[in-house]
Amino acid sequence: MKPLKKNILVAFISIILLIIAVFYVTPKVYAFSYGSFAAKVNNNRQIGNPNANVTIVIYTDFQCSWCRKFEENDLPYIMSDYVKTQKVLLQFRDFPLTRIHKYAFKSAEYADCAAFQGKSNYMQIRGLLYKDQSKWSEIGDLYYFFKTKAGNMVNLKKEEACVKSGIAKKLIHTDMTSGINAEVEGTPTLFIYKGLTLYKKVTGYIPFTSLNKILSGASN
Repeated sequence: MKPLKKNILVAFISIILLIIAVFYVTPKVYAFSYGSFAAKVNNNRQIGNPNANVTIVIYTDFQCSWCRKFEENDLPYIMSDYVKTQKVLLQFRDFPLTRIHKYAFKSAEYADCAAFQGKSNYMQIRGLLYKDQSKWSEIGDLYYFFKTKAGNMVNLKKEEACVKSGIAKKLIHTDMTSGINAEVEGTPTLFIYKGLTLYKKVTGYIPFTSLNKILSGASN
């Protein structure tokens, strides 16, 4: 075989092997359409009884200190008293306040990509983002933060591939648009529905003792 033909053959085989390697090594995030992604993420961002008479839709910002307070002080009681007792369906929505919180949108991308991996993945990452809010907000490097803190919560390769694909951005913008249409003015904002009727809109953080009275009224 002539040297030129041999070099062309070697180059061709190398390209084929590279394509095969990329196909099998790259996480298959891109195999999903946006519709499939959004449906799976929305399903995994809701917790509780889908047939409950009370639904709470919560708009939050992962860099918001009042949202962190809600997550730490109110959410555990909502989970134990209302979600686990099958009284309430809880639905989370993204509402990053991008004008004042530089990394809120990106953190929502990471959270939604975690939801794409599973419901428990989402809840663990949600808790981690609020628990260590000051740490990742300070460094601004969410990839490094996840690499050092979230290795046992999500598949990091799939997580990063999902974020890099940009597929979560459209869902976050959809959440933000629905929030604006519902007149969300800050975070956290809770919409408490009794059946299909809006029972109460709660803007901003309130202690669970006050929130519990509202939820108790909606549940009866």
